[in-house]
Amino acid sequence: MTILYAVRGEDGRKLDWHLLAEACRRVWGWEALPAVERSPRGKPFFPGEPDRFFSLSHSGGYALCALSDGPVGADIELIRPRRERLAETALSPREKAAFSGGWGEFFRLWTLKESWCKREDVPLYPPRLVETPPPCPHRSWAGEGWTASVCCDGAPPEDILWLDLKEILSNS
Repeated sequence: MTILYAVRGEDGRKLDWHLLAEACRRVWGWEALPAVERSPRGKPFFPGEPDRFFSLSHSGGYALCALSDGPVGADIELIRPRRERLAETALSPREKAAFSGGWGEFFRLWTLKESWCKREDVPLYPPRLVETPPPCPHRSWAGEGWTASVCCDGAPPEDILWLDLKEILSNS
């Protein structure tokens, strides 16, 4: 089972670990986060909890957290204009051929690539070598000015559960 939580505030980088703590409290009943270590590539994990997986992401004022009982990767991105050639260098030849244009579609593909790489703990670069759709259960969502994706084992969640910023910060 995979559950996806998100929150919006001023700076997502300052919120992702607070969001993780709140998500773990809600889902697994943990009052505090256990020890966290990082893989050689930098992916965080709970070494004392081999059956508990998580993935964090942030962009602008958004933070995203996936909890799962199997490998998981999640990514959120603000939809914003970038340099014109980014799609040319970041998309695979097959993706470029099917790409209809627009930054919303580009960032949907990007979050799928990023979430799969996080799940597998493999490099995203060069991104044109990472194909979408990923070879695992996945789902994407979009809202006003953002898009997010998750790759997991089993069925991906239907929705993102949005939490209240004040509640998260008061429980930290």
